[in-house]
Amino acid sequence: MTTTATPRKRASAKSPAAREIEIELGTPARVRGEPARHQSLWLLLRLWLAAQTGEGWVREAQVRERFPNARNLRMIVSRAYTDFARWGLRVGWGTDRTRAPDLLPLAGRNRGPYWLADGEAARLRLRLHGEPADAQAVSAWLGATAAAQAASAPETASRASPAYWHAWAGARRDMLDGRLILDREHGALAGYRRAQQLTDDPWLQALALLQQAMVWRRAGNADAARAVLAELDRHWHDEQAPEHAWLGAMAAIVRAWCAYAGRDAQAAKQILRQATEDPRWTGLFQYHPRVRSEHANLQALIHRALALDESAERDARAAAARTAVQYYRAALALANEAELFDAAASTASNLGWSLWLFQRCGLDATGAGVPGDEGEPLRWIGLAAWLSGRHGVGGGCWNTIYLLRMVRRGGSEAVHPRLEVFRRWPVLSPEAFRALVAPMTLHVEWPSWRELAATMQADVDAGRVQVDALQRANVLLEVAWYEAHDGDPARAAEAVARLRRRLRELTPADRLFFRDALRRLPETVA
Repeated sequence: MTTTATPRKRASAKSPAAREIEIELGTPARVRGEPARHQSLWLLLRLWLAAQTGEGWVREAQVRERFPNARNLRMIVSRAYTDFARWGLRVGWGTDRTRAPDLLPLAGRNRGPYWLADGEAARLRLRLHGEPADAQAVSAWLGATAAAQAASAPETASRASPAYWHAWAGARRDMLDGRLILDREHGALAGYRRAQQLTDDPWLQALALLQQAMVWRRAGNADAARAVLAELDRHWHDEQAPEHAWLGAMAAIVRAWCAYAGRDAQAAKQILRQATEDPRWTGLFQYHPRVRSEHANLQALIHRALALDESAERDARAAAARTAVQYYRAALALANEAELFDAAASTASNLGWSLWLFQRCGLDATGAGVPGDEGEPLRWIGLAAWLSGRHGVGGGCWNTIYLLRMVRRGGSEAVHPRLEVFRRWPVLSPEAFRALVAPMTLHVEWPSWRELAATMQADVDAGRVQVDALQRANVLLEVAWYEAHDGDPARAAEAVARLRRRLRELTPADRLFFRDALRRLPETVA
């Protein structure tokens, strides 16, 4: 006699696993109408709150801190998981959140971290005296604010020495001043390396490594940045200290930056998408000011690249331009909120430059149906210059390059015009620019754009400001243009010769741009 296996029925919406779980916070506290053990309910509510804030999980140290007089923390955890099972909740433990809680090994459960499986937080219906309870009410029930509960336990506090923070803060100042890589003893890279060597704390070492990767990215060396990130991966995992998981999120953003620098906007977009969907970092991309600001800034660059892609459809380009501007505005607000004025200056500069590029392409970046105010891009450039001067942050030449390019409206499109014709090209004067950006008072008032370009070149040549190959090429182009326009043609020719020698350092697309730009200079200098 043969038997036919009965197909397993699908769980219905009314099955115990799918039903909502009502929790009453009033005295006595009850779960599904039955009295609940205080420690078990505390852990459950703490897990729910972690899910709401994006923190994601609760660490063993946080439970121990809440119940310092408990003789046996293992017993509290064991009883809590027994109650979770009775209430029909799936609660996991450990750092591997991809495994179903039913398949996790019991060994080490008491060490945590603890987390609610996907969808479980949404099943909880919290009430206080029969009325819906929000996160603030839950925090009050837990006995402290959410921020206090999320704080690290004393044993996880920094063990950094004064020497570590001296090296780290000095490197940060060098980075703000644009002194990126000088020698083995000086510059931001040397300072962060020294800080890394002055501690055996994994988090502090990871903090210094992340900054080293960002120095290399700023210096334009994506390969070196990736190598440092690989070292960071070998020595640090967010699971070591979930409260410092922003390190992993920032490392992912730097990887995306490296992809973008290699002109692979799609790869950068994919890296960011995966990072924002990673459960370890979901909350960080929603709440952490620095992570959000860096993410928004890079998203703006990616969408700007899509907007400037002439092979794309016009409507898609206009939509990408509007999205880029929205991201830039968000990044600027976040950077100012977090008092990251170097990031704020960089974002304001990128916003002004992007608006100018969109206007030149005839793209509507405002949604008003026509390109925006022609003076707005320069006002953003003025804001960036003011922020840099007011807060003493440098970090490169891009804003000055953008300014010099914009006040000459890109320059004539004629091929090798005669010098006397070239010099008649209209350029917005420094006085007119200052009037346009008023009431912002700029840190330095330049007597002429030619002198500003020459000063920028002198700073780069002397090593007072470090730039990558692309920035250096742009500096030489602006020096050549302004010397040809109202300066010394011999100096213009010298800058052109230097630029031609450096073209091999650039990507093929950038080489094409500069070769075309050189054809727009008078033949006597180019």
